[in-house]
Amino acid sequence: MQELALVMAGERLDAPEEQLVLLVKRAKSGDIAAFEEILGRYERQVLGTALRLLGRNLEDAKDAAQQVFLRLHRGLRQLDENRQFESWLYRVTVNVCRDMLRVRIRKPAVQLEGTEHRSYAPGADEMMVHSEQIQLIYDALDTLSERERAALVLRDLEGIATKEVARILGTSEVTVRCHISSARVKIRKFVDRQSRRRL
Repeated sequence: MQELALVMAGERLDAPEEQLVLLVKRAKSGDIAAFEEILGRYERQVLGTALRLLGRNLEDAKDAAQQVFLRLHRGLRQLDENRQFESWLYRVTVNVCRDMLRVRIRKPAVQLEGTEHRSYAPGADEMMVHSEQIQLIYDALDTLSERERAALVLRDLEGIATKEVARILGTSEVTVRCHISSARVKIRKFVDRQSRRRL
């Protein structure tokens, strides 16, 4: 759970543009150290985005991140250096997650009776509240369509400009705004329903 919380709270790791262009050029020419540096810079960002898009399952998000970087490695030589690298990486991440969602067979989680474990270490109450908040976020994201979820995650959680989100998703800015607006309404309704149930 701690690893999940760290990924959810992870900050974006941006490289200065010139340094990134140089790294991509070196990686394209076969420099393994440059490719590994790109991995190091973007691994957490890709993992966090995949986790938000796929929902709750850290192992699925790790698989998605691995696929993203495999695609990057395979397609590196064809990558246009004039294209914005981060946008391309987000697009690949969204596409990999969409593919995984299409083939995923949802298996219900089974909790065996009497196997619950609660930590009584100092700060356990705060961790539990944080854990519940993360759970609520994922439950709310689960109510969204695939397109609403992608638009909302990229715009509101990743902080990408609407114009760039439209480019990543291959749609118009108007469509992105509609998806985000619809997603926010659904999330608000979901959170209200959950709040009333707890009263």
